[in-house]
Amino acid sequence: MLMKAQPALKGERTQKEWCRLFERVLHGGDAGAGGSGVFGKVESSGKDDADRPLEAQWFYVPEMDQDQERAAVIRAMMPRPAKRSETKKYKQYYWRPLDKISRWDPEDEL
Repeated sequence: MLMKAQPALKGERTQKEWCRLFERVLHGGDAGAGGSGVFGKVESSGKDDADRPLEAQWFYVPEMDQDQERAAVIRAMMPRPAKRSETKKYKQYYWRPLDKISRWDPEDEL
């Protein structure tokens, strides 16, 4: 997605090299991995439609950023002041598929 938004980056590194760099930066900022704690990670235990594990969700923790000027700028761009502790946990939502519909109800017709 980043390569589509910033095509000039393609000339600097390959996509694989960019992915490795992002992983290193994110894990270096993850307190759980012994980093600075600038980034938090919510692990997902779910699977997608192709039965592949879902990716973890990363978020920025401005309170842990040593560069308070950068933290203030990013905090001003964030939609909410901070992440609630409940949103830092993975939650699995279940849904029940609808029964097979053999016909439409008259009120549903276009």
